[in-house]
Amino acid sequence: MFENLRRDAARYAAVGGWPSNPGFWLGAVYRFGVWGDSLPAAVLRIPVRILYRLARFPLRHLFNVDLWASRSGSKIGAGLCLIHPNNIVIGSGVEIGTDCLIFHEVTLGTGPVPGFPKIGNHVDIYVGARILGGVTVGDNSMIGANCVVTGNVPSGSVVLAAPSQVIPQTLSPVASRAAAQKQGQTAAAHERS
Repeated sequence: MFENLRRDAARYAAVGGWPSNPGFWLGAVYRFGVWGDSLPAAVLRIPVRILYRLARFPLRHLFNVDLWASRSGSKIGAGLCLIHPNNIVIGSGVEIGTDCLIFHEVTLGTGPVPGFPKIGNHVDIYVGARILGGVTVGDNSMIGANCVVTGNVPSGSVVLAAPSQVIPQTLSPVASRAAAQKQGQTAAAHERS
């Protein structure tokens, strides 16, 4: 647990340090829960689980980060960095490798392919990304903002959402109607003057 926390803390050095970053504390509570769940005796496990749930409750509801620590929960390697920890869902059964960076509005969970996502080492997952189902994201990959991943991603890949396109207003029916109305109003104003 402590080695994982040290690696997690080192990842926050570039963003102002771990003491003031809530993402570190969310990860620390998760690591505490995993450690408590691995204790051999139930007499030790039960009080630690109670402390874990008490620590998790306000963080879960304040930041809306669902990261459950248990034997059937997610498995996360050292060096986790939740850079903007809001509205993140990491489902039970998800596996995340070491040194992964996760932004806000990310969901990792079930989808069209049976199973749970397996995220490799050194993977960055940007704002609004969804990785769904039993897919694998290879090491050293980047999942771009607002991407929906439902298939395997090879190592060293960059996944991008469709690029935005600029089209002339004449191709947009809504913009064409608005332009025609504006033109009609301008002509009526000129006739009155």
